[in-house]
Amino acid sequence: MRTKVRSAGAAPKRRALPPALEANRWKPGQSGNPSGQSGAYGEAISLARQAAPGAMRRLIELMRSEDERVAAVACNAILDRALGKAVAQQPENDSLASRIAKMTPDERARDALELMARARRRIAEYRQTIEHRGEPEPAPESGPEPKSEE
Repeated sequence: MRTKVRSAGAAPKRRALPPALEANRWKPGQSGNPSGQSGAYGEAISLARQAAPGAMRRLIELMRSEDERVAAVACNAILDRALGKAVAQQPENDSLASRIAKMTPDERARDALELMARARRRIAEYRQTIEHRGEPEPAPESGPEPKSEE
């Protein structure tokens, strides 16, 4: 009898699995635990769901407590579970980018035209200032100056 000699790095051949087992075999790159949760986590969730009706009944009892702090905490807990937790409202971002993002294309075009008109007026004012720089400015026209009381 002769035995085949394999190189040290060669992997042994796998035996063919029955079709029922082959269908359930993990594919390359597939996790054996895709949720990443342990069995204890599922058990804890199950226990919590079983205890939930009793916990809600106790919260309702505490809601009627004489101590206002206890009643307030119980009320908040009941409302959070019944309606969902309130989401803190973010202050509206009033930056130029956010205002432009909220504009329609027509509003953006109109805004750009207004900006260009303002820029043209400023440039014209600047040119006039440069041209008149050498000349003395005319005195402002106003009514008679108030008399000083000494």
